[in-house]
Amino acid sequence: MKKILLVNNQEAFLDRNKSLLNRAGFLILTATSANEALQISRDQAVHLIIAQLDMPGGRGDLLCSLIRQDSELKNVSIILVCYQSEAEQAANCGANAVVTKPVRPDQLLKLVEKFLGIRARRDYRAAFHARVEGTRESLMFSGMTRNISASGMLCESDLLVDTGDLLSNLLFSIDKNQIVADGKVVWCLSLPDGKYSYGVQFLDLAPELREKIEQFVAAADQE
Repeated sequence: MKKILLVNNQEAFLDRNKSLLNRAGFLILTATSANEALQISRDQAVHLIIAQLDMPGGRGDLLCSLIRQDSELKNVSIILVCYQSEAEQAANCGANAVVTKPVRPDQLLKLVEKFLGIRARRDYRAAFHARVEGTRESLMFSGMTRNISASGMLCESDLLVDTGDLLSNLLFSIDKNQIVADGKVVWCLSLPDGKYSYGVQFLDLAPELREKIEQFVAAADQE
């Protein structure tokens, strides 16, 4: 199993990305300083390091420099996370890639796949039962969701729509967070009770809404 080391002194960063990557099928290790990260890298032979650029106890760029100077560790892939204003600095310290905040989970997973040479398990779904409202052209659309992932949801409705139809302003609540999204019907199925089941793919879902859904699915996966 591929080993990923997350380096940050902030628990929120570690918890959020550990949840995302654990569910993607990797062994996740964590460190809160550059020195601790170096020791873990040597002890565990990690394959990838994801580090915050700016953190107490040793900056991410210093960690990157120390890794590149170490004959045993120099080939480890490194992703640095920083603010846009720090991107140029981060790009000049030997990292394989730089990701600016706010970090998009799908973007991070693509980089992880690239550097580890494997495809992550993604698109995890969780059972989710809630009322959803929206529009299809001039018609109102309403139904009940059955499951959800960051890429879309399964829902049932009395309204017949066709594959390829666009659904606008889909509104539903998840863990008391209101989600508004556009979607595309990618498949439909007629049910015995006269209703219809639809697979809906989200279109251009805002990063902060995607993260709320991913957190919900991750929490359900751990129950």
